[in-house]
Amino acid sequence: MATLGCLGDVCGAIDRLVVGFRRRFALRCGGRSWLGRKEYWDAAYASGRYAQTYEWNQTCEVIWPFVEKLLENRHGSKVLHVGCGNSRLGRKLVDAGFRNVINVDYSSEVIDMMRKQEPELTWWCLDCAEPGALGEDEFDAAIDKGALDSLFEAGSEALRQRGGAMAAEVHRALKTGGKYLIISNGGLGSEVLASLFRKVESEEIEGYTCDLYYKLVTILLCTK
Repeated sequence: MATLGCLGDVCGAIDRLVVGFRRRFALRCGGRSWLGRKEYWDAAYASGRYAQTYEWNQTCEVIWPFVEKLLENRHGSKVLHVGCGNSRLGRKLVDAGFRNVINVDYSSEVIDMMRKQEPELTWWCLDCAEPGALGEDEFDAAIDKGALDSLFEAGSEALRQRGGAMAAEVHRALKTGGKYLIISNGGLGSEVLASLFRKVESEEIEGYTCDLYYKLVTILLCTK
């Protein structure tokens, strides 16, 4: 057991080094700028690249304990699912009794797809980085599986600023005391979140993503 623990520590350290190297490389070389482009996501969803469903930064089952802790069985909570893509999280929330869930993405292609797949759920097509897009003091909680990452990992200062704008809009949209749960690839944008929210907590979990890539994922819980 001690050997397995040591091996886990080594794997964790290697994963952190890889994330750090990738981040520095992206910033120097223009990074994965496609991550922050609406045109990419529209084309990718239209072509079927992400099939009927795809989960970023861990499966719904792996992160569910953090979602339960966030919502604490308050089934009347108004929940914002940021950058929903074609994740099954919105469906899982509704099936768990949380009926007031708003799934938001700026890709019209994926929103059209999900409206057909899940017509009884609520889908909004809008850009969460646009000022006033989400309203003010509207939501009890927000959940983000990779949306903020897509802007901070894109590797350009302009898209990093869009990431800051998105974090500010989520903050604006939350009620006082509301919480923003972020499932992140390395906690990107943590410094921006700390400047907006009165409290930011973080921890790391390990496991497999849907493409079977073993990685550390950072869980951020931000309180307004």
